[in-house]
Amino acid sequence: MLLDDMIDELKFSLKGKKVINACVGISYTSVLLSDNSMGISHTIIDGENSLSGEILGQDLEYLTENLKSNSLERGITVAILNAVSNMENYETGDPLDLLEGNKLCLFGFSPTIETTKFSSVIIYDFSNPSPQTMGKVIVKPFSSLVNEVCNTAVIFGSALVLGHTEKILKSVSADHLILSGISSVYAPSTLRSYGFEYVGKVVPLDKIRAFRIICEGGVGRQLSKYIDKIYKKL
Repeated sequence: MLLDDMIDELKFSLKGKKVINACVGISYTSVLLSDNSMGISHTIIDGENSLSGEILGQDLEYLTENLKSNSLERGITVAILNAVSNMENYETGDPLDLLEGNKLCLFGFSPTIETTKFSSVIIYDFSNPSPQTMGKVIVKPFSSLVNEVCNTAVIFGSALVLGHTEKILKSVSADHLILSGISSVYAPSTLRSYGFEYVGKVVPLDKIRAFRIICEGGVGRQLSKYIDKIYKKL
């Protein structure tokens, strides 16, 4: 599985580090690590955290191996991987700005992308809404995904938290494949092996303020003031 392969690639970066603070907010999950790094992912309530009360001071290797059984646990693991997966020589912005074509496919929680470079946009929404069409944008429930052909496909990192990446990768054919969003993880060797061309992620501009917003029930609009988007071609 993609998440397991990411953990394996990043195991050296996990070694010797601990969680010094963690917060599972209503929208996002965040961790602060012993090397002063910070990671963010989505909070998706599904199941329970089997290590609740035991995370602070715990080794990252132990946590990433044992917090994968449901979306709530995977959110913590993805936040840890997000923190340790440092991206160097990156560009600021969104890799989607570099691409154009006929069909753009998006896989995420009600993702919104403003682009005039694609003739049509297909959104497979993880919240499984009723199908709807808004101009050139077609919204479909993710549960309806069977097979899809796209010029460019963007898989948002929330797919890692939900465990949806394998289904997407098996069902979608795309000329350009991007992993992006708040819950994204930079594991270049693994992503290349799965066919990804670009990876985008967010980095905190003010770690303490961003962490407080997450812990205090903040939403994306509030968090966006204290994070920045970066990306890299693999």
